[in-house]
Amino acid sequence: MAKIRFLKVTTNYPSYIEHMQSRFSGLQDMPYAKALHTYLNDAYGWADFWKTNLELTGNFECGEIVMNVPFLQKKWAEEQGIRYGTNWVKEILTAQIAEFKPDVLLLVDLYNDNALSATIKKQVPSIKLLMGWDGILWHKPSTYEHCDVILTCVASTVDFYKAAGKTVYYHKFGFEPGILSRLTKQPKPYHVSFTGSLVPHPDYHLSRMHAVAELSRRCDMNIWASSVPANWHILNPTRLYSTVRHRQWRFGRDLHQVGSKNKGEVFGLDMFNVLYNSKIVFNTHGDNSPRQAANMRMTEVTGCGALLLTDWKENLHEFFVPDEEVVTYRSIDEAADKIKQLLGNEALRHKIAVRGQQRTLGEYSYEHRMQQLANFLYNYF
Repeated sequence: MAKIRFLKVTTNYPSYIEHMQSRFSGLQDMPYAKALHTYLNDAYGWADFWKTNLELTGNFECGEIVMNVPFLQKKWAEEQGIRYGTNWVKEILTAQIAEFKPDVLLLVDLYNDNALSATIKKQVPSIKLLMGWDGILWHKPSTYEHCDVILTCVASTVDFYKAAGKTVYYHKFGFEPGILSRLTKQPKPYHVSFTGSLVPHPDYHLSRMHAVAELSRRCDMNIWASSVPANWHILNPTRLYSTVRHRQWRFGRDLHQVGSKNKGEVFGLDMFNVLYNSKIVFNTHGDNSPRQAANMRMTEVTGCGALLLTDWKENLHEFFVPDEEVVTYRSIDEAADKIKQLLGNEALRHKIAVRGQQRTLGEYSYEHRMQQLANFLYNYF
């Protein structure tokens, strides 16, 4: 069988793109291939874990595109002699896909726009399988009208799209064990940590922001939060006016609490180093995952060897054994109590953390996850 050409296209948070530009000052001057390698080597999000582990099977040739990184995409276009205009994101991406000639194309960020998938499918005849991604309970079949398969990390989303007549693949998040050799232990670990996005909006992380704020009042929690507005301070005139006018007293109070303790954004290897150097990591799903466990932080925390303290979900037992491999909570009061108990019993905390890490490294590595995906894709070729 000829190797399957698999291409994954995604986007990154603008703040992460800015972070990488400032961290690697020469990144924009590197040749495209070297710049992309350096960029992905920071291990942000899925990085190149799909490519690396699909190619390990021996049956795939893979590519990675981060479509909204200006210095990467425009460098590629410059090297290839591709002209582009104000709509450079889609113009360059279309040219890249046509140049790669994928058999399988995964478009991760299709939300609100199905025109791109329609255009690409028409212009790139090599595509035999077009895959989309819904990891946020988007639940809009029209978005994936041109997709042959929808991938999701949420079990209820599998049921939703199957009921709509779509083919769905249940992709559970994983962990890349190679990250561990690149991390550094600090002399003094963080007792309790939270890292993640806190978009203060009801469809994203409003309840998460309230939970982090309340728990940080109960214990000495280290917070590394992204997406928190720069004008978080309650005395900011705009924020104060909004709080008073709409009587959002809790919102203003909790935003101030998070902002006052926020150590700033951490991404990629910096984030993994925080997890690696934490005894307990607090996890709470976003507002768009009210019933089921699904987020990446579960395998990232356990993979790094910290104890995962996560909100109880009806399907959590399908991933980890509660109170043996991870610890759950149903309220902030319970979370605070369990943090106190675990910090007072290092042997128990360590025992649970080790079991959680063993489960993740043994069953949830990206090598395992990509072998499962490969087995699914073989049915189409």
